[in-house]
Parts: sequence; structure tokens; C-alpha cells
Amino acid sequence: MNPTTRKRLGISLFLVGVAFVASGIFLSMRTSGFERVREWMPDIHVAASEAGVDPYTLAGLVYAESRGKPGAISSIGALGLCQLMPATAAEVAERIKVEGPPYTPKDNLRLGADYLRHMTAYCDGDVDLAILSYRLGPARVRRDVAAAGGQQQWFAEISAVRPSPWGYLEQIKEMRDRFAKADAEERAAQAPDENQSPEE
Repeated sequence: MNPTTRKRLGISLFLVGVAFVASGIFLSMRTSGFERVREWMPDIHVAASEAGVDPYTLAGLVYAESRGKPGAISSIGALGLCQLMPATAAEVAERIKVEGPPYTPKDNLRLGADYLRHMTAYCDGDVDLAILSYRLGPARVRRDVAAAGGQQQWFAEISAVRPSPWGYLEQIKEMRDRFAKADAEERAAQAPDENQSPEE
């Protein structure tokens, strides 16, 4: 093989390598946290409907907690898509008659949805407070609200600093809107064109 051919072959192999790496980056972007959670949306809808919570809020929570990774384990031992502590998961599982542990990803969604429902009821329907209670625990939220002199004062305190639980709440609300928009766009794309003439 002459030097010119060898050089061309080397350049070709280099370009193939670059293309391979680029395709890997593209695929990893396609399987971002948003896309992973979107893959769970049918099961999220089922779990949310069963618990009576908004599916897009639940999807936002799954994004914030695990980025859609069913095998996620936190540094403190929270597990699964909804990142429930084992004791909390066992308590909710007993309440809604889910067998385990271990829990399947679908069951983890059911447990997380019911725990969010429970926190919402505990917080008299205040979803923002329920989300913060889901993250921090209801006892801590109750103490922090009392120490701040009320819920609005506590919200003002935690929204003024970063990082804080407020960022977690904002992320869930932002992702809730993104998931709702993506679902709406998907439904619109699948709907038949009303202006199209029916086939004879």
C-alpha cells in the first residue's frame, strides 16, 4: 500500500470514528431524561388516574427524582422512578395493596402517585406544598412553615436562595408543562386532518 492510499485510508477511518462517536452522542441525547420519562407516560397516566393526581405533575416529579431511570438509587437509599424510601414505599404498598418489595417500575409509579395524592390531601389540596412535602417530608415542612411564620413567608424564604427546595418545585412545574405540551402535540399529530377529504 503506497503512502497516499494509507493516508486516505487513515483519514477515512478517522471520519468513520468521528461519525460513530457523533451518533453515540445523538443517541444519548435522544435518551435524555425527558425522553426516558416520555417512554413511561402510558404507565404514568395509569398510575396518576388510579391515584387521582395530575399525570403531568407526576411525570415532572419522575423527571426531577430519577430522570426516568427505573433502577435509580439515591445516596440515602431512595429507590426507583419515584425515589421512595423503602419504609415509605412499604407503608404506601400496604395501603394500596401492592406486593413487594421488590417493586416493579410500574408499581413504583403507583406508589409514588399515591404518596403524592396523600401529600396533597395532607396539605389541603395545595399541590406546591404537597410536592415540597414529598421531597422533604411532611413533618419537616410543617416545622419549617411554623418557624417562618406561615406558608407564604416560608415560600419567600426558600425561593430567595439557591440551591433550595424551591428549585425542585420549579423544575417539576416546568417539566409538567413540557410533558403536557409534548402529549398534546403527539395527539394532534395522530389526529386525522379535518380538512382532508375522506377516501371514496
